[in-house]
Amino acid sequence: MNNIEFEYIANAVRPRLIAICHRFLSATGGVTEPEDIVQETMLRLWKMGEHLDSVDDYTALAVMIAKNICIDHYRRQHSRIEPVEGVEITSTESSDHRIIAGDTARLIDRAIGRLPVTQRRMLLMRSEGMSLDEIAEACGATRASVKTMISAARRKMLEQLEGRKGQ
Repeated sequence: MNNIEFEYIANAVRPRLIAICHRFLSATGGVTEPEDIVQETMLRLWKMGEHLDSVDDYTALAVMIAKNICIDHYRRQHSRIEPVEGVEITSTESSDHRIIAGDTARLIDRAIGRLPVTQRRMLLMRSEGMSLDEIAEACGATRASVKTMISAARRKMLEQLEGRKGQ
């Protein structure tokens, strides 16, 4: 594929990619600009070079790459351990309480990390305050399947955490 062919493809898919990235980022509270993700998508497409000649649907490939980049940006933003809700540590609390709170946060983070990717993603989106409909749109799923996935994720986490109580 030469520069002119690539430029034609890039100009054709750019508006759709910007719209998809904008929807995803606004739904997840992303701080990255849609244009940055589109540029990164175009760079990855360009790096594919000769392999693009065998691609039947450039738009589908570009959309898939852009969605994956959006998810990567979301994960990077939310990879740090968030404080556990309901656990408040003040300077007057004993070091034992701080250790327990830290251990609890690590156990919850580890339980979330063990979930299948789709369940983890939907659970995190829900914990960020997104509605089931917004999650369904962002993930390309139905509302019912999102509700089922989140319920299964919560159940798996609970099983993991309850399994740790006896240890």
